[in-house]
Amino acid sequence: MSLSIYKPNSNNTGAGFSFQIGLDGRTRENVLYIKAILQHSWDSQKKQGYFRDNLDNPDKNIVLKFNEFEIGHIIHAIRTRQEYNTFHSFGDDKTGIRFSPWDKVVNKKQKNSSGTWEDTKTTVDAFGLNFTRNGNQVFKIGLEPGEAEAVMHLCKYILNRLFEQRVEKQIEQIKKTQAQQNG
Repeated sequence: MSLSIYKPNSNNTGAGFSFQIGLDGRTRENVLYIKAILQHSWDSQKKQGYFRDNLDNPDKNIVLKFNEFEIGHIIHAIRTRQEYNTFHSFGDDKTGIRFSPWDKVVNKKQKNSSGTWEDTKTTVDAFGLNFTRNGNQVFKIGLEPGEAEAVMHLCKYILNRLFEQRVEKQIEQIKKTQAQQNG
């Protein structure tokens, strides 16, 4: 299962992020993988951005794995609108990770006191996600309120699955121990 969010732009500086449930290679337990890719190109006639050509460029994409405590931090950051910073190191790569709230100003049509529609500005609770690898490779995306909520619920789902896996392992271990004691 995955949740993908792509934010191309005409400046060709957009990014796409994919939040995926996966298995830890060592423990075989559920973890969160976040994959990010930088925008490759922009078609101004179609007003459409493209990412695929950066799939094979290691400088233009990144994959990070988050354990249960990091997933908990992500949930907490989104729920409480607090910043969460962490750091991952893998091989020669050093990656700073930042989840941060921001107030996004948007235009909204609203009736004024005379009953006519007018444009007004309002603030919505948005969230930013930023990965900086080796100090110079930046992957960032803004999450609208609904997107941040969906990411938070995916994270909760992954934690629930992980806890269910661990309970099942414990039950199997108890059954195995009891069978050895009785047999």
